[in-house]
Amino acid sequence: MRRFLIFFIIFGVMVSLSLCIKHPEDTNEVDLVIKGQPVTLVLRTTVREALSTKLINTNDSDILRSYLNHKIIYLEYNRSLPLEEGKITVIDLSMKLGFLKPLYGHLIVDDSVFKNESEREMVKSSNITLIIRVVRGNRSATIEKVDDRTYLIEGNSLKELDKAESRFVLAIYRGIAENT
Repeated sequence: MRRFLIFFIIFGVMVSLSLCIKHPEDTNEVDLVIKGQPVTLVLRTTVREALSTKLINTNDSDILRSYLNHKIIYLEYNRSLPLEEGKITVIDLSMKLGFLKPLYGHLIVDDSVFKNESEREMVKSSNITLIIRVVRGNRSATIEKVDDRTYLIEGNSLKELDKAESRFVLAIYRGIAENT
């Protein structure tokens, strides 16, 4: 009887401890080392939710390769989209990619920087431009590689857009951290 009681006490303590331990995928913070510097990447969703994003015609290493092989990042989105319906996702994406600008020298642009349509089309059609379309659409969190220079980040709600954007950023940051 005494052994039985000790067993249940130990088992109870182990269960309690396992419930208190937070799994890395249940947090929205990822600690990385990029070029020798510690960086805490704060996502707009948990890592687990970000990893649930559906990838079409792409994978994490493909996203990283596309990012590193293009010098201009063109963000294409509905500029009239309210913050609470998805524009905050675009702002977060821009800020996180902007953080890497000193390391990789990318120029991050959207429609607001162009004087006319021909200038915008010239940049969009350039081989050094990576186009990232952020769309509040009909699908749940999805990242689709449309062609060699275009990715579609889509979600049918702010939460789904945040998942897809977090997965995109996570692929870039983790890939850079693993390769430095």
